[in-house]
Amino acid sequence: MLRRWLPWRFLVKRAARAHGIVDPLAILARLRRFTQPSEVQEPIELLRAGIVFHARGLINTKAIQHNLDWVWPYWVERQFNPDDPSFIPRAFSFTHVNLTHRNWTAAGHPDLPLYPLVDPRGLVTPLHDGWSIDLWLLSSKGGLLLPSKLEEVSQKLVFSPNLAVKTDSSANGMKISTNVTLETSDEAPYAKINASCHCAEGGWLVVSIRPYNPEGVQFIEKIFCDEDSRRLIVNGKTPVEFDRIPEKTIFSDYDSGDVVNQLGYSDSKGVTCNVGMVTAAALFPFQKGEKGSLEIRVPLKEDLPEKTFVRTTAAYRTSPESWK
Repeated sequence: MLRRWLPWRFLVKRAARAHGIVDPLAILARLRRFTQPSEVQEPIELLRAGIVFHARGLINTKAIQHNLDWVWPYWVERQFNPDDPSFIPRAFSFTHVNLTHRNWTAAGHPDLPLYPLVDPRGLVTPLHDGWSIDLWLLSSKGGLLLPSKLEEVSQKLVFSPNLAVKTDSSANGMKISTNVTLETSDEAPYAKINASCHCAEGGWLVVSIRPYNPEGVQFIEKIFCDEDSRRLIVNGKTPVEFDRIPEKTIFSDYDSGDVVNQLGYSDSKGVTCNVGMVTAAALFPFQKGEKGSLEIRVPLKEDLPEKTFVRTTAAYRTSPESWK
C-alpha cells in the first residue's frame, strides 16, 4: 500500500538531479527498449549478484589501490602490475574486481556441501566467501618466499587416498609445499593443510591470516591467540588450529600496515581493527639442513547446514570410498 501512495519515481529523480547524477529510471527505461517484451524484467537474482559483486569491487578499490606494498592474492599481484600481461588499467574503473584469474580450485567431498578453495598460488580460503590462509617462508638470513608474487608454481590435483590440491612453490633455494584436503571427524568436517618447507640455512614457516580471498577483500575485525597458543581465533568464532605451538605470533591492524613488514617484531597475543583489515602471522622454526612441516586445521561446521552433518556422519567417515 505504501508503495502505491508514495511518489517513488519523483523522489528518485529529484534526488538524482540534486546531486548531479543521471536519472537511473531514465537509464533503465532506455535499457528496456533493447529487449523484447517479457513477463519479467531484470531477474532479481542477477541484480542481487551484481550489487554484491560491485560492492566488493568498491571496497577493493579503497583497500588495494592505496596499499600496494601489502602481500595480495595472485590475481591482484598480476592484474595491478603494469609489466604483466594480465594488467588492466584502472584510472576510469568504478570498481576493481578479479577479471583475469578466476581459476581457483575446490578441495571437496562428494557428500558435503563444503568447498575450501585454493587459488593458483596456494592461498587457502577455508570458509565460503571468507578470509584466507597464506604460507610463506622466512629464511634465517632474511630472505622471504611469497608464493603470490612468483611467476610460476607447480599445482595439481591428487586423487589418492582422497582428493587434494597440492601446490609447490620455490625460489632462491627456498621451497614450500602444501597439500589441502577436506576431512571429516565425529565433531565436524574441517579443512586440513599439510605444509612442508625447506631452506638450506633454516628459518621459519610463516602461517599468515589474510583479510581477502580470490574475489577480493573479506573483513577480519579481530584475531586472538587461544589460551594454549595452538589456535588463532578469527573474528571471535573460527579457530585456526596448529599441531604445535608457534615460536611467536604477530598481529597488525590497518593503521600499522601488513604483518609481512613486521615479522621481526616481538610476540603478541591479538589485535582488533575497526577497518576490518587485521593481518596475523604465526612463525614455526626449522633448523639448518632440516625440513619443516606443519598441519593446520580449520573446522567448517559454521558453513554446514545444521542437520546435514548429524544425519549422515557415518557416511562421511569413509572419505576415500565416497569418490569411487
